[in-house]
Amino acid sequence: MKKALLMMTVLFSSSAFSQQCNVNPALLKATYTVTNNKNNEPTTQALTLWRNQQQVAHQNEITTELWQHLTNKQIRPIRYFNAQQRGIEYQPSEVRGVQNWSAKNQLVDAHLIAKMTLVNTQGTGCDEVKNYVLNEAETEYKLALFTQSKLVKTFSVSSKKGQVSTLLSLNNVSSNEQAIVAQFAKWDNFQTTDYADIGDNENDPFLAKMINLGFIEHSATGFYNQQGQAIQGEHYH
Repeated sequence: MKKALLMMTVLFSSSAFSQQCNVNPALLKATYTVTNNKNNEPTTQALTLWRNQQQVAHQNEITTELWQHLTNKQIRPIRYFNAQQRGIEYQPSEVRGVQNWSAKNQLVDAHLIAKMTLVNTQGTGCDEVKNYVLNEAETEYKLALFTQSKLVKTFSVSSKKGQVSTLLSLNNVSSNEQAIVAQFAKWDNFQTTDYADIGDNENDPFLAKMINLGFIEHSATGFYNQQGQAIQGEHYH
């Protein structure tokens, strides 16, 4: 009997251990593919989500949008230009629209998820995924979200007429702390200009070019807002 009880204890402990998740959701690098399909003409782009504690960054080929979650719950954005290794810093008050940390941290606004219906839960531990769906007017939303890491596995927005659709799909996740911290340190070393000082630096060729291209004004972004609209920024699509 003691042997049987011991075996049951070991089995229970192993099962409990297998359901634990040791991934730190605040320190991650996740790569995504974004596919936009309009009238059967798909286009794709790469997106990398970086998390470093109270900092989150969305990196694409041209720019990196980085947000710092301040102690007063405000969000301070910095827009970096990857090739030029330059950046523009904004104060929370200089950003148009409502800032939402969840939309930046997990790509889909928590308010939108709250409106969705949980269909089922699959897997255990780090692999547990919650599947959601929402039908509104002419649009259908489907979301698969990793429970522990709050990472989007897949998220699709499609018109019921089938003319337009967007698919966000996860490719790879890394929790290499050294590499993640090093990347944020690299961005921190880029030369930056305060948004309020741009008017005094219009002779700077880089800033003059960015003004002409419309990269200077900063809107509240975060990929998908509570209405399910793609708001990563007008220069991301």
